[in-house]
Amino acid sequence: MEIEVKGHSGCQIDIVREDKDLFVYKSTRDIKYLSRLKLQATKQQEAFKWAEKDMRIPKIYVVNEKPGFVSIKMEYVYSKNFVEFFESVGFEQINYFILSLIDFLEEEIEKSLMQTVEKFILIDKFEDVYSKTANNKLVGNNPDVLSIFDKSRRIFNSIESIEIPVGCCHGDLTFSNILFSGSKYYLIDFLDSFIESPITDIVKLRQDTVYMWSELMYTGQLDSIRLKIVCDKIDGELDTYFRKYDWYNKYYAPFQLMNFLRIIQYVKEENVADYLIHTLNRMLNEF
Repeated sequence: MEIEVKGHSGCQIDIVREDKDLFVYKSTRDIKYLSRLKLQATKQQEAFKWAEKDMRIPKIYVVNEKPGFVSIKMEYVYSKNFVEFFESVGFEQINYFILSLIDFLEEEIEKSLMQTVEKFILIDKFEDVYSKTANNKLVGNNPDVLSIFDKSRRIFNSIESIEIPVGCCHGDLTFSNILFSGSKYYLIDFLDSFIESPITDIVKLRQDTVYMWSELMYTGQLDSIRLKIVCDKIDGELDTYFRKYDWYNKYYAPFQLMNFLRIIQYVKEENVADYLIHTLNRMLNEF
């Protein structure tokens, strides 16, 4: 039995029954995505070695690489998505989920080393994002977007070298990349990041808890009021906890700004463009 599931970023996802077991096959023939899928698989395999307790990583059994084709065979997890989970549990389970998130992020911090990230790395990334956004037909010539990049450039140019933990992160730790299976949570769709740091994962989580990104992307029915209450709860706990780190207090805001700038370069829909412009202006007003 084979079930095709809609994939993203040039990937096809199939759920395949082999004997009595289900497996996920993720594959691509998109030349722009071949190396990225292989890198994602490697990153997920590395995380599988150390991630324990309640935050789990689906096991990758096979990475198949051929000219013009890459596929991975991965453990299938019976699970709920974030909306189904948040709408079906009480706050005791939400609190348990928060503690599991914090524990996972602390493991990432422990496996990372405090390092100085030179300013040019941030500036080079910003200019790359700016160049790609300028070529986006929907927003490239938008005056509001040009103003956002002008203000952002001044902010990034004002930053000197950055000292943050470097070495370990998921890379795209949004609610949509977490599978909820009882009191166990499985992380999927690892992503390479221009700086491999736990601050990246905190930024991606707060992309959801503050700015409700996954709600915007969700195509099913949901209780927006309940979701906002749950997200506010999670965000308050995360922000309060990580304020004990100087690097979080100093650099969360510019990294979140960079995060949303990196999203706008790919925007294709008017409503998403409007959301991103509003969100980025909101961030800039807080600097």
